[in-house]
Amino acid sequence: MRVLSFTTSVLLSATVALTIGCSKSEESPAAPSAPAAGAPAEAPKPAEVQKAAEAAVDTSSAEASKLLDQAKSLISDQKYTDAADLLKRLSDMKLTPEQQKMLDDLKAQVQKALAGASGAASDAANKASEAVGGALGK
Repeated sequence: MRVLSFTTSVLLSATVALTIGCSKSEESPAAPSAPAAGAPAEAPKPAEVQKAAEAAVDTSSAEASKLLDQAKSLISDQKYTDAADLLKRLSDMKLTPEQQKMLDDLKAQVQKALAGASGAASDAANKASEAVGGALGK
């Protein structure tokens, strides 16, 4: 019984060793060749840098415009706290002068609406307390 167990273990070990040793190994793709040590590194051209900067500004400007439109929609839906949060995010972005003016105008609208809402809530609370006081005979 021990011999059978030993033989099975040896055969199993040999099979594993052959499988691992004889399997094809995948080679990693070659890395791009680096320039020769003596060759000067090619610097990006100013025109390329300018185009990349303009593309980044265009992307940022487009995203800011999209967020401003969302803020307008939230204000028209009377979701002033959501609009205020979105406008706060916009404040941290680089905006064009037109976008900055629109942001300031939208902030003013939200602040006015929130002040009006808190004033209306305060008036309602005062009326409710007067009604309760009147009902209690005070």
